Amino acid sequence: MANRSYLYSTNIAPGPDAVAQGRKLVGISEYRYDIPIVFKLLLSGNPRTCPSSIWDSDGDIALMGDYETGLANLERFLAQIRQPEAQPEIAAALAFLKNPANRNPYFVLECGEIFDMTNKPLPDQNLALLQSIRNLQPELDAALQSLQPTAQAAPEPIAKPRPKGFLARLFGQADPTPPSKPAPRPMQAIHALGLGHWSNILYFDFSGQQPQNS
Repeated sequence: MANRSYLYSTNIAPGPDAVAQGRKLVGISEYRYDIPIVFKLLLSGNPRTCPSSIWDSDGDIALMGDYETGLANLERFLAQIRQPEAQPEIAAALAFLKNPANRNPYFVLECGEIFDMTNKPLPDQNLALLQSIRNLQPELDAALQSLQPTAQAAPEPIAKPRPKGFLARLFGQADPTPPSKPAPRPMQAIHALGLGHWSNILYFDFSGQQPQNS
């Protein structure tokens, strides 16, 4: 099984009494082996730690944020992407996220499987992720830069490094992309942002636990 980050929306803040209060968790997206910038933007509305709804843990290993603020932050970011090939993916993302069936007061980001790829305590990694979401502008700038076309005519162009994933930044790992590797194709760079992965059916599916009146 691939290690994934999971994004949900929910009507009740995660906690010990959430299920009793009529919690519903709606699948939004999942992404393999990383935590994409789109997920972080959607969590950027008043982000804070919360208990996981998937795994038992002594500490908070999930994050939550306000849905409407996160969506507005994402929409502002996507408005800066001018590439024509990205526009269908942007339109699909906004249509999915603005669908009333997917809208709830909160986003919840579950990254336990990503954190589990290292030996560092999961709550510590969750706090580091929270800090990166609270200081997201450098990563946003790097993500926009990654979408710019490289100069084809320049002799021996120097490849610009891609923005590092969360784990690489956290542990000081070098960018694994060899300098000689060609720049990603436009759609690869667009999907690397976290676009194009929308679905209500995730590996951890809570649709069977929704309240009858939802």
